[in-house]
Amino acid sequence: MLTLKKYANGRLYDTVNKQYVTKDQLSKLIKEKEKIKVILAKTGNDVTQSFVSSLPTAGKAKTNGKNRPLLKKEAIKTRVDGHKKWIAKQIDKRMDTILEMMNFPNKQQVVKLNADVRKLAKKIDDLQKLHAQTHEKLKLGHKREMKILAQQYNKRNRLVKTAPAALNA
Repeated sequence: MLTLKKYANGRLYDTVNKQYVTKDQLSKLIKEKEKIKVILAKTGNDVTQSFVSSLPTAGKAKTNGKNRPLLKKEAIKTRVDGHKKWIAKQIDKRMDTILEMMNFPNKQQVVKLNADVRKLAKKIDDLQKLHAQTHEKLKLGHKREMKILAQQYNKRNRLVKTAPAALNA
């Protein structure tokens, strides 16, 4: 595998053969199915895919009907997508820093708090259901007790009513 360092001025350096390589030479190597890896000299990030897709292709390239190579569109889309992700990460980082300085919860903390609130709400619902069931059981037990007491009262009442008649006889 051929490893190339890409410098800020656009030049490519072959780390194996210790020499600079032109984009045309690189295009020929790619045509010859040579495996390559392009890294940024400053950061060490692998930019092979976006760099190779931006290279001029020899011969006829696929077009989108307007005589512009599709490869350039794909390369631009890849770069734009990469920039979007980077910008989103930077915004999130900065927002987290600001929220921390203001002593507000960050996105992850809010997500955790929401999950905790959902769990507590479920526990409250479960307790309310249990309370309703217990209340119904107590109500049924109370009805039974009242029925038994009413029967006992009626029995005593009958005895009291029949007792004076038995005494007079």
